[in-house]
Amino acid sequence: MRMIGLLKQGIVSTQFFLYGKKHFTQTGYLTHVQKYTDPVQTAAFVTPDDPKNDHVDLTGKTYLITGANQGIGKEIATYAAGKKATVYMLCRNKERAELAAKEIMEITKNVNIRILLGDVSEPSHIQRVVSEFQAKEGKLDCLVCNAGALFNDRRVNSEGQEVTLMSHLICGSYQLTKLLLPSLTRSDDARVVYVSSGGQYNTKWPDWEVAASTGAQETKYDGNLAYSYAKRGQILLAERLTKQCPEVTFLSSHPGWVRTVGVDDAFGSSAKYLEPLRTGWEGAEGICWLTTTSKKNLESGAFYLDRLPQVKHIAGPFFSEGSYTKNTDVEVDEMMKKLEETVGV
Repeated sequence: MRMIGLLKQGIVSTQFFLYGKKHFTQTGYLTHVQKYTDPVQTAAFVTPDDPKNDHVDLTGKTYLITGANQGIGKEIATYAAGKKATVYMLCRNKERAELAAKEIMEITKNVNIRILLGDVSEPSHIQRVVSEFQAKEGKLDCLVCNAGALFNDRRVNSEGQEVTLMSHLICGSYQLTKLLLPSLTRSDDARVVYVSSGGQYNTKWPDWEVAASTGAQETKYDGNLAYSYAKRGQILLAERLTKQCPEVTFLSSHPGWVRTVGVDDAFGSSAKYLEPLRTGWEGAEGICWLTTTSKKNLESGAFYLDRLPQVKHIAGPFFSEGSYTKNTDVEVDEMMKKLEETVGV
């Protein structure tokens, strides 16, 4: 049975890589963008007279973006600020957050940029920053859960919980969303976007002990799989919350393979196999579109890449869905129960 499992995993991982080389690279983005019917900006901020300006106006809208001081998160924050939204940047490092906020204000001339300091792998930090936000704002129009990390070694937060799962899924997506739901439901068109990954194609959501690498699983830790588990979890979370809270649009999205500090740190020289990597804006552009396009253009609960809903499984022959990476409703029920038990909401 173990050999069969390894064989299936090998097939799935190979198909993920081949599918990714076609769709997730910069080449894939440039191919996809040719099919867009709406305007496409060439950067997160362009001047009003730029012929590529998409002319979106976010005046009166409030955004909260995690991991907004660099990479994809900073591109999304710059775009929203350039469209006149009030932008809250949830970041861990005060110095880097302040520098990024200053740069965004200088570029966009928007002074309504706020910083919330917190580590998205720490439940107590999420509770605090949500309280700080709600003390200042009556509603939230868009939440983008972007922060997280991929480590090759097992790391834990102050409570001894594995950081990848906590930052990407448990705290950085589930807890943050649940605590902000009162603010989101006060908006007349609220959006929540989980920045997931094509890495989710590698696996289904596993047993909780495996996902959280607890007990016997601590010594079997695999950083790439831990990341894939969390990313699959975000997709399942968007699906389930769509059913539980239909007045809010929940989406998961893959930015493609993007050249970021996180990718360089995680993959090192192996990142060359993902070339040509997308720029930060090429990865963020489709996500920005999800936050601004008319609600009628969106499929709540769907997994997007470059403005289009994607299949969520490619585990079958010739990239068909197959069953290897699919979860039952009972398994998702158990995941949701464990999420609630872990953070108490």
